[in-house]
Amino acid sequence: MKLKTLLLFFVLTAGSSLFAHAQKPVTLMGKVPEYSGYHIDFYGFADAISEEKQLLTSLKINSDGTFSTSFPLSEITYIFAEFDAYQASLFLVPGEQYELIFPPRKPVSSSQKRNPFFEADEITFLLKNSDAQELNRQIGQFELAYLKEESRYFNQIYHQHSKAAVDSLKSNLHQQFPETDNSYFEHYKFYRTAFAEFALHQGQPAEFVRRYFIDRKPDLSVPPCKQLFQQLFTNYFEFEASKIHSTDFKRLVAQADLGGIENYLITKNGWNSFLSRLVILQSINDAYFQGQFPQRSLFRLLDKITESQWSQENKAIARRLKDKLSYLQQGSEAPNFSMTDFSGEKHQLSDFTGKYVYLNFTRVSNPICRQHLDQLKESASQFEQKLHILNLILPEEADKQELILQQNWAGNFYVVDEKVADTYRVNNFPLAYLIDKNGRLALSPAPNPLDGFEQHFLNLLKQNRINELRNQSK
Repeated sequence: MKLKTLLLFFVLTAGSSLFAHAQKPVTLMGKVPEYSGYHIDFYGFADAISEEKQLLTSLKINSDGTFSTSFPLSEITYIFAEFDAYQASLFLVPGEQYELIFPPRKPVSSSQKRNPFFEADEITFLLKNSDAQELNRQIGQFELAYLKEESRYFNQIYHQHSKAAVDSLKSNLHQQFPETDNSYFEHYKFYRTAFAEFALHQGQPAEFVRRYFIDRKPDLSVPPCKQLFQQLFTNYFEFEASKIHSTDFKRLVAQADLGGIENYLITKNGWNSFLSRLVILQSINDAYFQGQFPQRSLFRLLDKITESQWSQENKAIARRLKDKLSYLQQGSEAPNFSMTDFSGEKHQLSDFTGKYVYLNFTRVSNPICRQHLDQLKESASQFEQKLHILNLILPEEADKQELILQQNWAGNFYVVDEKVADTYRVNNFPLAYLIDKNGRLALSPAPNPLDGFEQHFLNLLKQNRINELRNQSK
């Protein structure tokens, strides 16, 4: 695996206890004239399981290309920024200054970025004047050495499952990178070399799990530890449910029996509570998307965790998972946002009351989007008393006003920024949502006009009318 890809799969979070420091400022600085005028946001992750993005700092690159921003950190943190065609990352140590070297500009349009086939170029920021002991440099050099040794012993390790080859790989790396007083780097090396050893335990990982996740308390802020954890425990509920005689485990999850699930993992696998609870949190996240267990049971488990005697860190992860999994779910509150009409007047989503709201994220230069807009024009008249139609376009299409007015499409058109599209997870066009009179998502996402929106909306109105009559008769 290429170093730049590997580092971006690894997640450092703010939940680490092994490498915590007092709050110290970190400074990012440099000069990159070709990026003048750019605003770039830098993010970290709140934890390694929910992977909730948290804004750490924003920087503005001045007209002469200079930039500088400082912000406090309490521990070693992985940050990343998305700009142009890049996703660029960096490891930060509290109290340090970093002079960043940006890659050559490689602009892409917002429509290109939202193409489902778009993949950002994953890179690590280069640093100016970094010394041999700088963490990013140490990790980069170790990764190159590891990949070289892995390639050298590849057949013996992955095909012949040779323990001697694994021992040789570890010995060679230790000679090149002897023990240092940098505890973070030492933990990084410990878990990174475990990848080769993991190949010897395929199908029988109990001994491996004990060495790396029980005898040593796992810290998912160490990137290789996080990756090993995912390899071992992703979709673990599904794995247990697929075993013969798995009825008891399925029942525990369906009944949201948190204590029973934890006891099951400890008793059956010989795990401790620390590992069992991490696996439960990861498994709830995975199971939600697998669809094998009732979603209401998974949400009940998250609620029980927040009410339990689990650590505050795990409770915080549970709260983030609940927010993440319920986000934009049918019945949840639709996020409010600002939009601008062609006259320059600003509006809020909350301004549109009294009717349902059909949010139609569209791109008028896209032939498929135009077909949906044509269809909506034909069927919208019958919904006029029931429905606001808001067609939302990105700034790059703000100059299409004349074309839009000529077409006489249904509803009103508004320009929204990229953050609004991100808020509603617009990864492709068209994408629609239906919001009820109370500001909650009624259809999320909603069918597009050519995909049956008209019939779905009529059925919804009919069902609502039936419910109203039932309530009146009580």
